[in-house]
This record gives sequence, structure tokens and C-alpha cells, in this order.
Amino acid sequence: MNLKHKAFNPNNYHFSNQLGTHLASDLCEVEMKHIKELLTFVIITIILFSCSTKHKDNFITILTAASTTDIISDIAALYEKDTGTKVKINTASSGTLAKQLETGAEADIFISASGKWMDYAESLGLIEERQPFLRNSLVLISHRDSPIASFEMNRNTNFPALFTSRLSMGDPDYVPAGQYALEALKYLGWYNSLKDRLLPAAHVRAALSVIEFDEAELGIVYETDSLKSHKVKIISFFPEESYSPILYHCALIQQSNTRGRIFYNYLTSSRQVEELYGKYGFSLPGS
Repeated sequence: MNLKHKAFNPNNYHFSNQLGTHLASDLCEVEMKHIKELLTFVIITIILFSCSTKHKDNFITILTAASTTDIISDIAALYEKDTGTKVKINTASSGTLAKQLETGAEADIFISASGKWMDYAESLGLIEERQPFLRNSLVLISHRDSPIASFEMNRNTNFPALFTSRLSMGDPDYVPAGQYALEALKYLGWYNSLKDRLLPAAHVRAALSVIEFDEAELGIVYETDSLKSHKVKIISFFPEESYSPILYHCALIQQSNTRGRIFYNYLTSSRQVEELYGKYGFSLPGS
């Protein structure tokens, strides 16, 4: 067999050599790019973790029912002054706060105006420890300039005939104050006559604001909320037997740390704090 050998061409060799060099260079560039991306990711992760840890060490976060806004703000200011530890406060309806916890909201303390929403948070495995905290009562309010006179509330009262506009109250689906109000209206036999005139609010403070701005004739709120406003007056107290006991619960969240535990103990057992509760119209469980 007669095999013909191709003559060596230096130009072909030079081209192959260049191609190999370019390929090696491209591979190095890709590798370096991946290394840079990995390093960037690691650095960002370290920074975020550091910030998160710093935040956790320097702040206590409390999720608290809207009706406790003033008292908890005062307690937080007192605690910061005594210890130097900052307290961040997030207020909303108890149901909204429980849902925030469920979706991963960071917190050390949860205060609920309803045992139902505290039970819900506990069922999710979020609660380290809990205990009854404060008591409140339910009142009927009007704007301070309203001509509606005060009266003693009972089942013989023709309450729906006392006013013509809407009745402001918390939304019973999420707001404990609204749930207690609904219980009372049903107990007293007024719900069917008033159900189309109810004006549900996002939280009890919103229900109070409606009356303060004179956008409804009457509203149902906690006694403590009515006492904080100079724009409203109490028309009547709902009978205690007409609604479930209004018992607030305070809980230490499982993800909390030592600072959270110290503040939890401060909230639930400090004599200095107990004096403030009375100032705002709250009473202690069992009192």
C-alpha cells in the first residue's frame, strides 16, 4: 500500500497552538469568574449573619396587641433607661401578629389580647413559655359632644333604637375586641338588629379613631382605650357575663435569647411595672 504523508505545515501548528492557548485562557477566565462569585456570596453571607447577630444582641422585639400600645411603650422606655437595651415595638391586632409569627417574623415577646391567638401561635411550636398577663373590660363609647346619654346596659334596653348610624368595633375575624363585642351583642339579643350596621375596623385603636373623628355615633372598645382619649366618653359598660373574660397573654418566643428572657420576666413580675398597669386602667389576673 502506498501511503502519502502530508508535509508538515508550520502555519497549521501555529494555529493549533493559538487555539489551545485561547481555550486555556477562556477556561481560566470562567474559573476566576466563578471563584469571584463564590467569594462575593460568602462575604455577603458573613455580613448578613453578622448584622443579624448584632441586631439580636442589641434589640428586643415585641409584637403586642394594639390596645397595649401606650403601656408597652412606657415600659419599653423605662427598660431602655434602666438597662440600655433597646426595645422595638410592633403593634397590630392579635390575629395579625400571630400570622406574622407564622410567616417568620422575628420577635422575642408576643402579647395577645386573646387566648385563641396565643393558642394558635403555640400550636405552631413558636412559644417557649406563656402566662396570663392583664385583664380589661368592654365599654360603649360615643364622641364627647354626642347628645346620647349614659345608661345601664341590660337585655331590656332597646339599644338599636338609641342611634341611627353605624356601630364601630374591631373586625371579629382578627380583632379580639371585635370578638368580645360580637359575643356581647349576641348575648344581649341585639346582634340581628345591628349586623348590617356594624363598622369593622382593622384593630381596636382604629375603632376608637372612628368615634374620635365622629364618623359613627357609637363604638365598642376596651375601657383602657377609652381612657386614653379626651375626644370620647363612656356611655355604658357591658355586663361582665355578656362576654368571655378579656385576658391578655404574654409569651416568650422560642427563638429568643437571654435578653428576651430577662425582659419577659421584667414584664410579668416587676413591681415597678405592675404600678403602671393600674395607671392605664388594666388589672392583673386574679385581682
